[in-house]
Amino acid sequence: MAQYGKPEYWEERYTRDPDPFDWYQRWAGLKDVLQEFIQPNFSILNVGCGNSKLSEEMYEEGYHEIENIDISQVCIQAMREKYNDKPGMNYQQMDCRELKYPDGTFNAVIDKGTIDSILCGEGSTHNAQKTFSEISRVLKPKWLR
Repeated sequence: MAQYGKPEYWEERYTRDPDPFDWYQRWAGLKDVLQEFIQPNFSILNVGCGNSKLSEEMYEEGYHEIENIDISQVCIQAMREKYNDKPGMNYQQMDCRELKYPDGTFNAVIDKGTIDSILCGEGSTHNAQKTFSEISRVLKPKWLR
């Protein structure tokens, strides 16, 4: 079984390889689809942000309320230092199975590979269910988005 489901894997990976990396698509490949559903004034949660440039590229397009979370403290510290000049783009070390935000905080949630990583770990079904439950909880009701 792959190690992606273990927090220790990510700490070691971001310590060893701090260069930006985007799993799958970058903003250029996603923006046409995402812009249909996510407005620049939305509050956005980026789950499992890693050291991707997605939030930076979104910020440059006018999205200025982006909360980025990742399980890796090493990654989060590096991203805070890199983007400390961008108000509204925040980075928090957090487990997506236990989000520390009030109900209905965000207009949109983005995940580009975190669920895949969770499904590579022990207790994958339970952990994925907890993650989806938490994401659902922190999303604003559809009629308020």
